[in-house]
Amino acid sequence: MNGKSLITLMLAVGFGLGAMVLTRQMLGSNQTKKEEDTQEVLVAARDFKEEESIKADMVKTTRMVKSAVPAGSFSSLKDVEERWVKTAMLEGDPLIEKKLGPKGMPPGLVANIPKGMRAFAVDVTEQSSVSGFILPGHHVDIVKFDTSDPRQQRGETILQNVLVLAAGQVFTRPEERSLQTRTVTLALMPDDVHILVAARAKGALSLALRGVNDNAVVVKPEPKPTVDPEHERKLKLAEDKRKELEQELEILKKALAKKAAEPVATPRAAPRIVAVYRGLGNLSRVSLERPGVTELAPKGAAAAAAAAGKPPRNLEPTANEELAAGDDEDP
Repeated sequence: MNGKSLITLMLAVGFGLGAMVLTRQMLGSNQTKKEEDTQEVLVAARDFKEEESIKADMVKTTRMVKSAVPAGSFSSLKDVEERWVKTAMLEGDPLIEKKLGPKGMPPGLVANIPKGMRAFAVDVTEQSSVSGFILPGHHVDIVKFDTSDPRQQRGETILQNVLVLAAGQVFTRPEERSLQTRTVTLALMPDDVHILVAARAKGALSLALRGVNDNAVVVKPEPKPTVDPEHERKLKLAEDKRKELEQELEILKKALAKKAAEPVATPRAAPRIVAVYRGLGNLSRVSLERPGVTELAPKGAAAAAAAAGKPPRNLEPTANEELAAGDDEDP
């Protein structure tokens, strides 16, 4: 082998070693970069049912691209151990905060009541609960049928977009039908609880199931007033009677005011008359109404004097005159 061939061989070996080193460096750099762009995430090792408590053998870790990691995910088992599942999960689903119950709180209905709301159960039948297809997590409208007034029996939607917490006496799982249950538990605001209690006392309640993501609240038109001819007739009679009584009262007031304005006549006192005896068979009647003493003639003589136009004789009393007392008589 001459020198030229040896030099060529040495250059080829050198280039080969250089390419090998460069390739190894590039592969190591890509592996490091790939590891830096991923993150370990806890996922379900099997399907989870609602209210299951998480154990160590129920989860596993997997690496996910950081951009694909959901918010609220976990990477450590101690963060999720002994917590319970709120909603059903499939194998491979990442464990996130919203799907797990609070740590240290037992599973059940109480833990699922939203803050500021109240759980309220209503009695239902197969017909009033949409043939039993209403399940926890669904949203419903509540319709009442008012039977308090036989003349105005009608249905009315009183609450809309109400969250269903449970179907039955306990918090049921999604795969369980509520057909066999007799109650549905709803999440209501405190004021809505009062509305529902009052509505239930007046008639039956029914539930109308809403579709998925249908949360729109329908504005109810103002109800048109219903006219009852008999009721209107009674109101008109009562109004006419009231007007008639007001007119009679006004007439009575005017009469009383007129009577009060008239002068009051002073009643005339009965005349005071005494009988005076001036001897046997000589009887005179004397009036004591005037300052002087007026002698009245006997009834027959008085009539004759009145016919002749002669007034009765006035007698001035003297100190020596003695009057005999007698019974009062009418003039």
